[in-house]
Amino acid sequence: MTGALDRLRGRLVVSCQAPPGDPLHGPGHMAAMARAAVAGGAAGVRANGLADVRAVRSAVDVPLIGLWKDGTSGVYITPTAGHAVAVAEAGAGIVAVDATARPRPDGRRFADTVEAVHAEGALVMADVATLGEGLDAESAGADLVSTTLSGYTGPDEPPPGPDLALVAALAERLTVPVVAEGRVRTPDEAALALDSGAWSVVVGTAITAPGWITARYVRAMAR
Repeated sequence: MTGALDRLRGRLVVSCQAPPGDPLHGPGHMAAMARAAVAGGAAGVRANGLADVRAVRSAVDVPLIGLWKDGTSGVYITPTAGHAVAVAEAGAGIVAVDATARPRPDGRRFADTVEAVHAEGALVMADVATLGEGLDAESAGADLVSTTLSGYTGPDEPPPGPDLALVAALAERLTVPVVAEGRVRTPDEAALALDSGAWSVVVGTAITAPGWITARYVRAMAR
């Protein structure tokens, strides 16, 4: 599976997700979105939920980062080893897992989830919020570490842009690849993330959320 990481180096991963209630929600729409992203040059796709992971896996032949959001608070990104194994079985070669210091619903260690995913022949991407969590995730066996949760685990509202300082700090200290994810909203920010040491960059909303994109134009044009 290290070949998948090589294919992502210096490249863009597009997160194809649409929550319930969104007009694009559903595996058919996400598979089409993934095909469009790959046609545009994306080197990988990130998808949420077993049905979407299966559909995307059938639609494109690029590294697939899968996850399973279960809940809306606390640890809800692939929260248990059971969730993680199911995502791998659905076709994800890389499984994204919340690796923050918060308690996990199954009471198990992050390292236990890593072991379970590795037994399925897949890799683990640790979604973290801090440098310490990234270091701990690497020690627990994570194959790559992402800044996905930076700004989302504390009491304050997340900052407007990507946490490039965390990207740089992780890249300086870790030996595994570091992925920049979270609030990357322009091509220039994606390029800056690579300059900060990111192995690859994940962009979702700014590419795959037409409602959010449209609203930005509407706000800018308001008089």
